[in-house]
Amino acid sequence: MALVESFSGIRGIYGKDLTESIACGYAYSHYTFLKNKARKRNVTIVLGTDTRPSGTRLSDTIMGILDCNFIDIGIAPTPVIEFAVRHFNADGGIIITASHNEPYWNGFKFLGKDGAVLSENDMISVINNSKSFKDFHRIQERGIQEKNTEAVKEYTKFIFNIIGKEDIERIKDSNQKIVVDPNGGTGAISKKILEQIGVEVVGVNMSYGVFSRAVEPTEDSLVYLKNVIDGNKADFAAGFDCDADRIEIMLNNGQLLSGHCILALAVDDALSNTKNPKNKFVVVNDVTSNVVRDIVQRYGAKLKEVEVGETNVVREIDNLKAIIGGEGSSGGVIIPPSKCRDGILTLLTVLSVIAKRERNLADIIGEFPEYFTIKKKIEFDAEKHNSIKKFIKDNYSKKGFETRETGGIKGGLKIITGKDSFVWFRASRTEGSVFRIVTDSDSKKDAEKLMEEAVGVFKKADG
Repeated sequence: MALVESFSGIRGIYGKDLTESIACGYAYSHYTFLKNKARKRNVTIVLGTDTRPSGTRLSDTIMGILDCNFIDIGIAPTPVIEFAVRHFNADGGIIITASHNEPYWNGFKFLGKDGAVLSENDMISVINNSKSFKDFHRIQERGIQEKNTEAVKEYTKFIFNIIGKEDIERIKDSNQKIVVDPNGGTGAISKKILEQIGVEVVGVNMSYGVFSRAVEPTEDSLVYLKNVIDGNKADFAAGFDCDADRIEIMLNNGQLLSGHCILALAVDDALSNTKNPKNKFVVVNDVTSNVVRDIVQRYGAKLKEVEVGETNVVREIDNLKAIIGGEGSSGGVIIPPSKCRDGILTLLTVLSVIAKRERNLADIIGEFPEYFTIKKKIEFDAEKHNSIKKFIKDNYSKKGFETRETGGIKGGLKIITGKDSFVWFRASRTEGSVFRIVTDSDSKKDAEKLMEEAVGVFKKADG
C-alpha cells in the first residue's frame, strides 16, 4: 500500500509509506503555505494528535523543524483541534491522525485559519510543494504553549452553546443512560463532557491507545455492544473512530443506526427548530441516502449535493449559509458554526432530540422513511480509472437513466435508477486502488438487485 494523498489529507503505514522525513516535507510545505497566506514571517500553528502510538513521535518531529509558534493541544479529537485554531486565533493547524484506518497507519489533516480542512486546490498545492523540501534542521528555540485543558474546556462550551441552554437543561432532566465506546481513541473525552450535563455514561475501552476492536465503527466491530447495553440497562451505545469526527449508534434492540439515519435525525431537528425552513439549505455529499432528501422535502427546505469530502460540504455550507450538513456515508454531522464532522456534537444532538420528544430513539427513527443502503469495495487497476468511469456512465446512459457527476472524472458518479433509488460509483481517495459502489433504495430487494447489476457492470468495465 502506497502513501495516500488526497484533499482529505495524507495517510500511510507509519515507518513504511509515512516516514518522519516524508512527514517533514508535508509539514514544511503547509507551514510555507500558511506564511504566504498570512503574509507574515512568524505564524502560529495549532498541533494535535489522536491516540496512535506514532502520533507523539510525529508531533515532536514536526515541532522540531518548523520555525513558528506552536499551540500544542496534545491528544484530542479532531473537532477540538479544529475549534482550537479559531479559539486561539492561529494561522492554521495540523491534526496527526489516520481517522478510521487501523493503528499502524498515521497521517495528517491540514487546516486553514478558519479551522477547517484546506480546500482541494490549497491541499493540492501543499501536496505538490512537499516534494521540494528535503533538507531539514532542528530549530533550537521556538514558542510552544501547551493548551489541552483550555481547548477542551472552551470546546465544551462551544458545543453546549450550539445545542442551546434550554435543550441542555432538558438533557439534564431526562435521566438518560448510554454506553460510550471510543476504542482507545480521543472520543473518551465525551464521557466527562456528557457527565457535566447529567447523562449517565458507561465507558468501554476508555484507555488511550488501547485498541480492542477495528478502528472503524461498523456493524461488525460494534456487535458486542448489545451485551453491554443489556448488562447496564442502557438506552443505546455510541462507538467512535480514533479521532472522534464520526460516530455510529447501536439501539438497545441491537440494530446499528446508519450514519444516514443519524444525519436525517439531526436535519429533522434543525429544520423543526427554524421559523422559515423553506428558505433554508441542507448540504450533503452525493452518496447520502434519500432518507435525508425526504426529511428535507417534508419541511420544504432545499437540498444541495456536493462531491464526497468534508471540505466540500463545509465550503458549500459556508457559501449557502446552510443550517446543517454532513456526510451520511461517513457517520458525521456538521452543524454550523462548527467546520467539521463532529461525533461528540452529533451525540449531544441525539440526546437533545430524545429529551425534547420524550421518546426512545428507536421509536423516533421508526417514523422516518425506511431506506436500505448497501456498500461494496472492489480493487481495480488505477491506470484504468478513467476508462472504467466512462464505460459505467455510458452503460447506464444507454439504458435511459439520469447520471450525475460531482468533482469531474475523479469524483462521484450517481445514477438515478428510480424515484427512490440510486447507484453510486467512486474510486476511494483514502484507501488506494479501491472502487466504492453504493446502492440506496426504499426496497431491500431493489437495493440488492441494483448492487448485483452494478458489480457486473464494473467488472465488464474493468475488463
